[in-house]
Amino acid sequence: MQRDSRFDHLKSGDELRRRLAAKNKYNLRTIGLSLLVRWIYPVVVTLLTMGSADLYDSFGASVIALADVLTLLYSVVYPVLLERTVAAFQALRPQYCSIYEPYFWWHERYWKLSAAPKVLNGTPFKGLAWRLLGVRIGERVFDDGCHISEKTLVTIGDDCTLNAGCKIQCHSQEDSTFKSDHVTVGAGCTLGVGALVHYGVTMGDGAVLAPDSFLMKGEEMPQHARWGGNPAREIRDDHYQPA
Repeated sequence: MQRDSRFDHLKSGDELRRRLAAKNKYNLRTIGLSLLVRWIYPVVVTLLTMGSADLYDSFGASVIALADVLTLLYSVVYPVLLERTVAAFQALRPQYCSIYEPYFWWHERYWKLSAAPKVLNGTPFKGLAWRLLGVRIGERVFDDGCHISEKTLVTIGDDCTLNAGCKIQCHSQEDSTFKSDHVTVGAGCTLGVGALVHYGVTMGDGAVLAPDSFLMKGEEMPQHARWGGNPAREIRDDHYQPA
């Protein structure tokens, strides 16, 4: 495979040193912003807890229950609003650029401030949280702990099963180059425990990816296919003989 040399001018010399200095300054601002938003979250939760404790004598256990509900809602809404604000409430677009380009610096900031609604794992409300974050997701999707890095690049059909620890990763960094693309998971698909779906992938309706499998970039799984392994390949029934 021929190596892409279009970004070689950013890998050495004065231009690299200039870009690194600018990136380091950008990273420092990102660190400060990240610490700030993470500080705000426990402060608000602490205020809710202290307020409910102060009001307990007047209103009893009901105020504690109300505080718990508000804390749960805040734990979902706050990170969702934060991530969507960073992205200016717009969908991401597939990218191909050097890691020394300002777009990639921004994308790194997006990752550091991205939301992962883990508190809703295994509940019917996880799909709603994904929709709020920009995932195009269907109905009756069971999600027991899937991680999605770039939500607005992902489409998931109806009746899918996303098992614990699986991941849909719409990006890669290769040879100082950042790449991202859409991922489409068809209706009725299953992602096994710990399975990884890489960028540019399309899974046909009813396709099954086995646990701990790596579906590599650009793959297209046919409808109702069963793939597994690293890299994932079709699993044929004749590979498994009855005892």
